[in-house]
Amino acid sequence: MTLDQITAPIAQIIPSLSNIRTLGLILLAVLALIAVNKLIDLIVPQLARALAVLTDNADSTDRVFAIRRLDTLLSMGAAVVRAVLVSSVLYIAWRLIMPSTAPIALLGASAFFAIVAGNTIGMLLRDITYGTMMIAERWYNVGDHITIEPFLGVSGVVEQLTPRSTKLRSLTGETIWVHNQHIQGARVTSRNLRTIALDIFVKDLEAGKAAIEQAIRTLPVGPTMLAKQLKISEVEQLGDSLWRITAIGQTTPGREWLIEDFAIKAISKYDGLAEGVPSIVHGPIARYADVVAERRFRRSIRARA
Repeated sequence: MTLDQITAPIAQIIPSLSNIRTLGLILLAVLALIAVNKLIDLIVPQLARALAVLTDNADSTDRVFAIRRLDTLLSMGAAVVRAVLVSSVLYIAWRLIMPSTAPIALLGASAFFAIVAGNTIGMLLRDITYGTMMIAERWYNVGDHITIEPFLGVSGVVEQLTPRSTKLRSLTGETIWVHNQHIQGARVTSRNLRTIALDIFVKDLEAGKAAIEQAIRTLPVGPTMLAKQLKISEVEQLGDSLWRITAIGQTTPGREWLIEDFAIKAISKYDGLAEGVPSIVHGPIARYADVVAERRFRRSIRARA
C-alpha cells in the first residue's frame, strides 16, 4: 500500500469537515441574527410604551415634542440595527463560503451585484434615500397626525417611521403603510388638533349665551371626538342691540363636522326655545382659529403694509 492510498481517505474527509464547519458558522450567525431580532422586538415595544406614558403625562408642549422625537429615533434606530445585522450576516456568509476570493473576482461580483440591485432592489434603495432625507429634515415624528400627498384621504397618526416606510393609524382604526419614495408632501396637524371657532351674532346677549351653552352640553367629548369642548371665549358688543359671541373648541382631525355641522344645528335648534323668540341675527359662522397661523398671517400682513 502506497502513501497516496493511505492519505486519500483523509483528504476526502478534510474538505467535508471544512464544509461542515462553514455551515455551522453560518448557522450560528443566522441564529444570532434571529436572537438579536427577537430581543429588539421585546425591548422596542416596551420603550415605546414607556415613551407613550411620558407623552401622556407631559406638562408642556415642548416636552411632548421632545418625547415624540425620541420615539421617532427609537423606531428609526431599530430599523437601522436590523439592516446592519442582516448585511453583516450576508457578508460573513460570503466570506466563509468564498474565503480566498481574489480582488478582481470580488470586484466583478460587486459589479454584478450592483447591476442586479439596480433592477431588483432599486425601489428599496430609493425608499431609504427619501426616508433618510425626510427624517433628517424632520418632516414629522412618531405621534404626529399627518395627511400624505398626493394620495386622497391617506391620513392618520404616525405609529412607526423608518428609512424605508411610514406606518399610519387612521381614525377608523386601519393601519396604513406608505413607501417613503411615494410621499411627495405631508401636511402635519398642529398639536394633532383642529381649532375651530363659531361666531354667533345675537340681539339678546343672555338668550344667545343660553342657547350656546345648551348646545355645548350635547356635544360628545373624547380622544376621537371633541378633544376640547366648545367654550365661549369672547363677547363683543357691535351696537345697541347686537353682540358677537365667539365659541372655540378643538376636534380630532376628521371630526370637524361636530362643530361645523352638528354644533351649528344644535345652537340654531336651542335658539329661542325657552322664550319662543329667536335671538340669533347672523350665523353661526364656522372658521379655523389656529393661534400660530393667525400670528404668522398677522406678521405677513404687517410686512406687506
